[in-house]
Amino acid sequence: MPVVRPEFGPTLPELLAPRVRSLPRAAQVVLAALAAIVVVGLAMFVLRKETDTRAHAVVREPIAYNLVYPTALHRVTPHGRETLRLETPAAAKDPQSFAVTPYTLPAYTGDPTGILTLTSANMITRMRRTIPGFVWRGDGRVNYNRQPVYEILFQAKIGGRTTYGRRTILLPGGDALPKEGVDIMMLAARSEAIPRVDAVGSTAGALKTAIRSFRFGTARP
Repeated sequence: MPVVRPEFGPTLPELLAPRVRSLPRAAQVVLAALAAIVVVGLAMFVLRKETDTRAHAVVREPIAYNLVYPTALHRVTPHGRETLRLETPAAAKDPQSFAVTPYTLPAYTGDPTGILTLTSANMITRMRRTIPGFVWRGDGRVNYNRQPVYEILFQAKIGGRTTYGRRTILLPGGDALPKEGVDIMMLAARSEAIPRVDAVGSTAGALKTAIRSFRFGTARP
């Protein structure tokens, strides 16, 4: 019994079969190989979705966001005003951390990253006073997941060890004049995997997974 009702006409395979059979043998082999690659790719995609064992962190207040993170990071008690803190285990050879704090923008008009550009000097001054061995390495606008971002890159001396940092002010996309966002501080001790400041959160690793999966709202990325 045909699967498709007669009034709907022939199916796509029925239409394509004669044309495929008319192709040279080599072309048929190539098409079969491509079809197999597509099927395998779809199967791997579905399997990855079903077997994703990464932890899912959801924060609902004062601003909702969520992200996933690998087993290299552990969720620990936040410090101060932080709403989320992830860290490598205490015994980790090359410690790293990821902390999120709510951020409220001052009154402004126009481009929201414009006001962050203006206030970054004060932020850097405060960091210089509070972070041991602070050395400014750069700052400017970037973009994560189509969300406006302003970042400050720096070097510090934490626990007697050179540590690289990336401070990210992330604002919700789609809102013309967002009033609230998050202040994300990523720290990583210098190592073979993190040989320089711009490697923090941008090379393959635990911090990259956390920042690249960050989304405002509670829907899993």
